[in-house]
Amino acid sequence: MEKSLVRPLIFSLALLLCSAPVQAGAKEKSDHVIYRVVKGDNLYTLAERYFLRKGDYVIAQRLNRIAYPRRLQIGTSISIPRSLLRQEPATAAIHSFRGDVRIGARGKQTPATVGRTVREGDWIDTDRKSFVTLRLADGSMITLPSQSSLRVERLRRTLLTQSVERSFRINRGRAGAMVTPMKDSHSNFRLLTPTTVSAVRGTRFRTSYDPASGRSTTEVLEGNVGFKPDGKSSEQSLAPGFGMTNMLSGPVSLLPAPELLRPAQIQDEEQLHFALDPLAEATGYRVEIAADAGFLDMIDETTVTSAEASLPSLRNGDYFVRVTALAASGLEGLASTYAFRRQLHRITTSAEERSIGRSRQYLFRWDAPDAEKEQYRFQLSSNPDGSNPLVDELGLTQTSLVLTDLPAGVYYWRVMTLDSIDGQPREKWSPFEGLRVQVAK
Repeated sequence: MEKSLVRPLIFSLALLLCSAPVQAGAKEKSDHVIYRVVKGDNLYTLAERYFLRKGDYVIAQRLNRIAYPRRLQIGTSISIPRSLLRQEPATAAIHSFRGDVRIGARGKQTPATVGRTVREGDWIDTDRKSFVTLRLADGSMITLPSQSSLRVERLRRTLLTQSVERSFRINRGRAGAMVTPMKDSHSNFRLLTPTTVSAVRGTRFRTSYDPASGRSTTEVLEGNVGFKPDGKSSEQSLAPGFGMTNMLSGPVSLLPAPELLRPAQIQDEEQLHFALDPLAEATGYRVEIAADAGFLDMIDETTVTSAEASLPSLRNGDYFVRVTALAASGLEGLASTYAFRRQLHRITTSAEERSIGRSRQYLFRWDAPDAEKEQYRFQLSSNPDGSNPLVDELGLTQTSLVLTDLPAGVYYWRVMTLDSIDGQPREKWSPFEGLRVQVAK
């Protein structure tokens, strides 16, 4: 128990009520609120406006040794048990979502909509390839990736101090948080798992829970986070760049951010493909796609064990990719984020042989459906790498070419398309196709 600034003495009840109130420098207990008296305050009016029951002013009077409840000295501080204070519900709202996201009381969940209000007691569940971001009244954000489940355990405002209590429990999967720094000491923000508590006052961090292994993780990207495993009496302070699990004895450094190879390359294939510079300590990598640099509007993600990752097709546009390395401890490392251009540019090719009189013709066709006003270049070589082409036709505008009476042998051919993006020329070759020409009998 905290010591009062007033030295404890043995008083009769009359003397007790004449003692001075708690001074302004007194340290607040976790179950008490320290309120600084302003002009016009007295215990009766405070109880009427802010207490659950008016008569509970007596408890505050005795606790603070206030002789005259109608006379409070301006500037002094009084300690009030939180259990006496009236609260009102606070809310959050759906900032963005994709896929199958369901919200509401257990058994009564309905599909998410942008702007929908989220209240204390609600469950939020994301299906596979589904994502959601919550926005709190102070601008704090919580992002929930796919296959995750979170319950809003506490979301309320204390009327006296206007402080807000916010607790969210991750029952499965992961969550990321960007917490706006809190201006008053009464407010709090906590991400809970069944085995840990992560408490902050303003920072950016991630928390996860795996029900199968019972492992909880917290990784700090900015600010500081208090991490307390279940059953532990003390809290570990995690600095930026450090993480911890309930299975570790102390904080460890997060793996560095991986580097993306060829980050400026336009993603023009059917699938997105990203290659990373491997990290020796990594057991895997997480690759995430979003429509914004803050990754509040998530689109897709994948986890891979190699330094290469492929994701399904996206419509043309500008996007962002975020990559992190995964450690054997279960901790996710620091992230690197890159902008990339998605401009689908498919090329399909085919070839057929036909007889015209005594001649044998070879019809080469190609199609590039994703661009307009393209020009083409056709090459045919007897070498697998296309070197020393036997035919090299530039500036073609048609999508086919006929060659006649090729000598017997094996050939390799390809087509290049030429178009432009934002006024800049773009070239792309199709893969080499093989063609075997046999001697006519």
